[in-house]
Amino acid sequence: MAEVTERLEFIEADEAEGKAEEILLGVGFKEEEFDKPCRAFSGGWRMRIAIAKVLFCDPEILMLDEPTNHLDLPALIWLENYIASLTETTIIIVSHARDFLDAICDKMIHLQGRKLTYWTGNFSQFVKAKGELDNIKEKARAGEQKKIAHMQSFVDRFKANAKLTTLAQSRMKAIAKMQVGMTDEVMQDPDVVFKFPDYLKKIPCPCMRLQDAKIGYPGCEPILNKVDFDVDLDTRVALIGPNGAGKSTIVKALLGEIELFDGTRVFHNRLKVGIFTQHHADSYDLKKSAMDLMTEKWPDFKPVEAFRAHLGSFGLTGNL
Repeated sequence: MAEVTERLEFIEADEAEGKAEEILLGVGFKEEEFDKPCRAFSGGWRMRIAIAKVLFCDPEILMLDEPTNHLDLPALIWLENYIASLTETTIIIVSHARDFLDAICDKMIHLQGRKLTYWTGNFSQFVKAKGELDNIKEKARAGEQKKIAHMQSFVDRFKANAKLTTLAQSRMKAIAKMQVGMTDEVMQDPDVVFKFPDYLKKIPCPCMRLQDAKIGYPGCEPILNKVDFDVDLDTRVALIGPNGAGKSTIVKALLGEIELFDGTRVFHNRLKVGIFTQHHADSYDLKKSAMDLMTEKWPDFKPVEAFRAHLGSFGLTGNL
């Protein structure tokens, strides 16, 4: 009993439930949701449960891989403040959220060309410092190449001249030495190019429409009522709201993936829709290559080399 009591005191068992509730409230849960099964939550909320579990154990080293995915703004701000309060914890984060990295990180590790480079400061400071260093390297390399070209020109002119052969050979040795110690070429990450085609034959309005729609899932209460939503080819719209509010549900209703409880849906028969979802990778056979997936999706498309060109614009080139 003494050993058990000592262990309970060490892990602060009497405070555990309160601590769990504080973390769950911080990432956006309501008290009435604490006992709901995980399967009842959307993917975004399950992500929050995973973060809450990690934070609860008070780790000496906290490793977060893309923690901001699926978090709304209040939960993101809470997570920033919580991480900032962990003064005794080493934190390693993989993230593409620049503002998040600026708010919480004081060191950067840059992985490029199978090398790790260490920088002090947040992400913006890293970008500025790396840009300045890259400029210095590019100028130094250009100067070295210019000097080598000048020496090579001398060698090409005088290596056949018996009187200057020794001098030409000396220059050739100097060139070889310079090439070994030359400043490394500055590597740049590939740019991604998005091209949205301009259609000459525009589809008349409405392309997609929900009118007085009642939306939800079979066997459940409606999530949204009296929804009016009109989309044409010039529409640029963001659906904004907390996780679980019904944003993905509206998209599914527009596409006809779920039936309406009430109201009408219009979907033009000539309309083509490209869909990228939160969990897109889950629908892929990960053993297949990018080319395999493209040719499987459009088997009659010719020439298939157009797939390579298209994938190349997203940075997937050569053997990738």
